[in-house]
Amino acid sequence: MNTRFVKGFLSVAMLIAIPGVAQELPPPDSLYVVTQCYLNEGVSFQDAVAEVRSRQLPDGGPNRIFFRQPIAGNDAASNQLIRVVRWNDMEHWASAVTDASYETMSCDDPNRRFLTNRSVGENRAAYAGSSDRSSLVATRACTIESGHTISDVYQFLSGIQAAREARGDTSVMHLSHLFLGPSEGTEMRSRIVIRLIGESAVGLARTLDSTMEGNVSIGTPINAPARHCQDPTLTRSYIVY
Repeated sequence: MNTRFVKGFLSVAMLIAIPGVAQELPPPDSLYVVTQCYLNEGVSFQDAVAEVRSRQLPDGGPNRIFFRQPIAGNDAASNQLIRVVRWNDMEHWASAVTDASYETMSCDDPNRRFLTNRSVGENRAAYAGSSDRSSLVATRACTIESGHTISDVYQFLSGIQAAREARGDTSVMHLSHLFLGPSEGTEMRSRIVIRLIGESAVGLARTLDSTMEGNVSIGTPINAPARHCQDPTLTRSYIVY
């Protein structure tokens, strides 16, 4: 996946400075392997989704596969999509990974990115409100501020997500931490990717509406343990396996 699509997000709500809550950093709950793919000429995104959904993968393979179609990207080409494969950990990946071939697309496998992933907050109902196993996903990339740790970021985001959930918001927040793969212009292990996933497309749209109400602050909050936060990108994401 090229740099423009590794741009995930420190949560749209991180535009509002809310102090984190004291909470111990949990171990990663999964490993995400993210790859940029390109649809073949004359092939639609739905054709690619249908191809993988029709396959029977072997036991012991990945836990989930998602295909994400850019909606509000960063100079995205019309034939680009993002393949996200969820594993337990690196051992699970190494024991079962295969180089998949497709009739509908090609993927830049030599430039995969590996990220640990942690759920933030209590919401776990991503995709649950969708009849076709799809939703919207908003992502933003930042780098961890020098002198801070992934634990500091997790605690900061926990405060934001707790406040959102207390208002009845149903969107799920994830914190991913890049540790293998291209990360141009950043120091080792400083890239973080935060995403909001709706229980449905409408659910995430409602979350985004709420973040833009009132007098929205500009820039990364001064007290945030991160810097160089990008504006979020938006994709339509399908569970294909």
